[in-house]
Amino acid sequence: MALINLHNHSTFSDGTLAPAALARAAARAGIKYFSLTDHDMVGGWEELEPALKEEGISYCRGVEISTGLHENLHILGYGINTADTALRDRLAEFRSRRITRIRKILGLLKGLGIDIPFEELPVPEGRTVGRPHVADVMKSRKLVSSRAQAFKRYLAPGGPAYVPPNGPTVEEAIRAVKEAGGKAVLAHPGVVAKIMDLPAWKAAGLDGIEAFYPAHTGAATREFVTLAGRHGLFVTAGVDFHGPGTERDKMTGFEYQDEYFSEIKKLFI
Repeated sequence: MALINLHNHSTFSDGTLAPAALARAAARAGIKYFSLTDHDMVGGWEELEPALKEEGISYCRGVEISTGLHENLHILGYGINTADTALRDRLAEFRSRRITRIRKILGLLKGLGIDIPFEELPVPEGRTVGRPHVADVMKSRKLVSSRAQAFKRYLAPGGPAYVPPNGPTVEEAIRAVKEAGGKAVLAHPGVVAKIMDLPAWKAAGLDGIEAFYPAHTGAATREFVTLAGRHGLFVTAGVDFHGPGTERDKMTGFEYQDEYFSEIKKLFI
């Protein structure tokens, strides 16, 4: 049975596996169709592509752009030109906004008696920094037992060190993907269902919706497939893998069915 999983993260954003290790993990799991979708970053593709080819895995180049509308309102971009200068410049600007946000979060934590210098975050220069990296330092200091606990106690909405996202608008994220030759897809719609505006986003250029996602029930998946058809969108599938130690550590996928994935398959290499 061929599996499809088009939503994964590496050490170039908040995953814990390097891109080549990610390819090996996908191969062991029987993934046939794959994508790397690091947050606001495409740098991992240079290492990943040869590794995927070595493993015989089909893929489409991807990215995940975090918007400022909602903590979980993310736009996936597939089939993008990762060498596109305008895209890379835009992503660099989005990452700089993340740095501003993280510095504010560290300031709030310092006010709570938790002093974490920005330089202590385990993020090489030029890669994407995010709240999970703050959580990792807190875990290493034994202030929390896991990323999940750090978010629950401090970093999630309502927490004492929470700072709202400051990413681009949904329309700006879609435009960044489209102008780089890609297809724009709404990530994990289940967590943003209450604010979802498919007609407006379709008008802005949205192409698809991630109907198949681990947190979706069967009923929810069917509903999103129906919504996609109603709005002229295709559907995709991804598990949002982040790697060992992240609570999103199960490399798996969904059964590939041409009925659902024939459109996204056109982008595979």
